[in-house]
Amino acid sequence: MKKLVLLSLSFIVITSCAISIGNSKKTPPPPAPEKIIEIDRAVGYLKTPNKTYTASSGDNSVVDLWDQYIQVHNDRNIDAIMDMESDDIQIWGPNGEYIQGKEAHAAFLAAWFEGANPKWNTFFSFPMKVNDLETQKDGQWVVTGAQVTMSVNGQDAQFIHLSDIYFENGKVNKFYVYQRLPASNN
Repeated sequence: MKKLVLLSLSFIVITSCAISIGNSKKTPPPPAPEKIIEIDRAVGYLKTPNKTYTASSGDNSVVDLWDQYIQVHNDRNIDAIMDMESDDIQIWGPNGEYIQGKEAHAAFLAAWFEGANPKWNTFFSFPMKVNDLETQKDGQWVVTGAQVTMSVNGQDAQFIHLSDIYFENGKVNKFYVYQRLPASNN
């Protein structure tokens, strides 16, 4: 009886191995799911006195441009900054500053870099497009936030900058900067 059980178990093991070897064809793994990039999905709106426009998620290429723009600011490369701006750039600063044009911006930056030595550390950026707004048909926005360290009265101080940046034809065309103090560490 023991021989019969042992023989049966041996037969089952050998058969299983044979079946396993016969079915050992390499089948490729299923393809990885394609990365889905959603562009032009409604994510909000822009309200003007005459109309409300939908806003859509934009193309991340403008986020990359903004990151490059911030890097050349951190590098203090005014020439590279000017290359990335439209000639008629408009900037609304956090303390009531209004700067129009590349030359005025270059002069502002030279003085600001010398006096405040600002350094940016971006912590979020989001691309956005305003739909059906004829004046912005070729551009996209970046909504972004950064921690900025600046020298104030000889001491390093930290600020949070939230900014809305409009890009047109691959250039920074205008932006708005809003500033607040960081939350205290509790």
